[in-house]
Amino acid sequence: MQSLVDSTLLFIQQHAQWAWLVVFLIAFIESIAIVGLVLPGWALLLGVGTLIGTDVLDFYPTVLSAYFGAVLGEYFSYWLGYHYHEPILKWRWVAKHQTLIERSRVFFDRHGVAGVFIGRFIGPIRAVIPLIAGISEMRKQTFFWVNIISGLLWAPFYLIPGILIGASFELDKETNSMLLFFLVLVAILLWVSVSRTKTWFKEKQSKRQNSEEVVNRNNSSSASRSMYFSLLNMSLSWLVLLTVIIIIVSSQYYSSIVSLFSIVWSKLY
Repeated sequence: MQSLVDSTLLFIQQHAQWAWLVVFLIAFIESIAIVGLVLPGWALLLGVGTLIGTDVLDFYPTVLSAYFGAVLGEYFSYWLGYHYHEPILKWRWVAKHQTLIERSRVFFDRHGVAGVFIGRFIGPIRAVIPLIAGISEMRKQTFFWVNIISGLLWAPFYLIPGILIGASFELDKETNSMLLFFLVLVAILLWVSVSRTKTWFKEKQSKRQNSEEVVNRNNSSSASRSMYFSLLNMSLSWLVLLTVIIIIVSSQYYSSIVSLFSIVWSKLY
């Protein structure tokens, strides 16, 4: 996989005039149900973003190529599900991933239209959700608009981390390393905080459902303790994140962070 990433990025560097086509194909293939699992799409797009940050590629042509590739790839997955329905799940290349299919089906059944939008940003199920939407016969017009709008966020979302890495090369080596460390740390803490917030909301919803049913006192007490524990975890996570951000803002590296984002901004506009 790493050799594929390296050779693809090297080709783009040496043939920048074809970069739009390569990026389009990466986004398109990665967005096709199951097939996209064999392509290290995230690593490739991260590398493409780095090439934007180092001025090898222009932002707008690249992000538009990624956008149209992803939109058409997801629409193709939707079309397969809408056209072939349940029998497609018995195809050899699909049947091998039943666990992923079931996870995607549960996610779609639970969230519906919002699931198609949100699912685009969630790892392996990203390309499978449109397939499930097609099998479930979601209205074509509804899927069209969700696909178009979510793609507008998806393309820059996947490229900007690489752009930040590429832009950081313009700073001195020591500052560069520290900034990357701070950015990764904040990203990890943000992910943990959001995850624990979701857990708290799930516990709260579960307690609400239990209160509407006939449950014994022990179960109710256990659910209550679990919810308060989740609330404590959530609060501590956000507190740690806020503390880290305050430390960064108060540090000598804050001006460098501002400079980094100024560099990124100048590459986008």
